[in-house]
Amino acid sequence: MNDVLYGLDKERRIRKNNEYRLVYKHGTYEVGRLCVVYRMPVAKQSTRIGFVTGKKVGGAVQRNRARRLMKEVYRLNQHKIKEGYAIVVVGRARLSEATYKEAEKEMLYLFRKSKLLKSTKN
Repeated sequence: MNDVLYGLDKERRIRKNNEYRLVYKHGTYEVGRLCVVYRMPVAKQSTRIGFVTGKKVGGAVQRNRARRLMKEVYRLNQHKIKEGYAIVVVGRARLSEATYKEAEKEMLYLFRKSKLLKSTKN
């Protein structure tokens, strides 16, 4: 059960360039200090996510660290995200120096602002 809840399997990832372009073109976005969250509703599908860092983030080591940070925040909080969206998280330059707590706070804030979080009411 824990593997299912905390895994980030390939079916739940955006991997193709044209899928990223679709989200950029037709989706809406929220901008934060550390990252940008693009989202696009997709009918009758599970939520899929992709992680991107541009050249402005730094060298390969910094970009990889930033992507790992974003993936880990999403992996541990994916049960809070609504189904039926294509999401792309773009890391910005400050993300490579951020701590996990800072990244988590920022990403959850942007997910909440984007109305991607499930409601907490029962």
